[in-house]
Amino acid sequence: MPELFVGRPRGPLSETIGKIAAMNVTPVTPPRPIDVAAVFPQLAPLARTATRLHPRPGTPTWHDSSIGGPLLWPAEEPWPHCEEPHVVDGINPARSPADLRLERRIFAASHGRDLTPEERETLERIRPPRTYPVRLAVQSYDGPIAMLPVAQLYVRDVPDLSPPEGKDLLQVLWCPFDHPIMPRTLLFWRSAAAVTDILDTPPEPPAVQFDGYLPEPCALEPEQITEYPDHLELSEELREQLKQWSVPQAAEEDMDPDT
Repeated sequence: MPELFVGRPRGPLSETIGKIAAMNVTPVTPPRPIDVAAVFPQLAPLARTATRLHPRPGTPTWHDSSIGGPLLWPAEEPWPHCEEPHVVDGINPARSPADLRLERRIFAASHGRDLTPEERETLERIRPPRTYPVRLAVQSYDGPIAMLPVAQLYVRDVPDLSPPEGKDLLQVLWCPFDHPIMPRTLLFWRSAAAVTDILDTPPEPPAVQFDGYLPEPCALEPEQITEYPDHLELSEELREQLKQWSVPQAAEEDMDPDT
């Protein structure tokens, strides 16, 4: 399963998003400096393929693989909701998805120029200035919380997926609150061809605990690569051989041993 958003970025993402959006190149994983399987033939049988998703801000559709994009969800199928309690303190107040998207648009539009008075006023409404000493105000949300789309992956784009028979689409959603230290996540497999009536306006949660729990819609540029197991998955003997080889051999080959 490819890695998704699991961190907790709390500030606006506009600067990073702008830099990524300005890139007009197809991302490619650089070649390895050495053929590790040639140096250590024991690793050759352990080689496996993986798919790097390379998400880039865009406007994916229901019929695209995406991060944070719309899901090909049947209109007749209930949208997933989280039934668990949703309580946060006032240190990092939860904010609505609409406010977070508006904040991102303002920072993206104002990149390279000063904020207008109207933009400043809007940003101060979204994030009121802190008063000290900070008073912890508990926020509690009653009732089920609609889950957010995190990823939609078509098997045609990510061949390393192993779908159940007759399925060709994986959909990932999460609750944008910690349970207890990260979002509660749900996975759904379905047949894309079986979805003929699409839910075009799914429900949204009233708030998001951390900014990074609201994924920015991204199109994907999948790239299949070859990878090897983590060193902790290897035998103790092979780990020791790799350790003994890395520093002196790298020095001999004029390479960075950490590469």
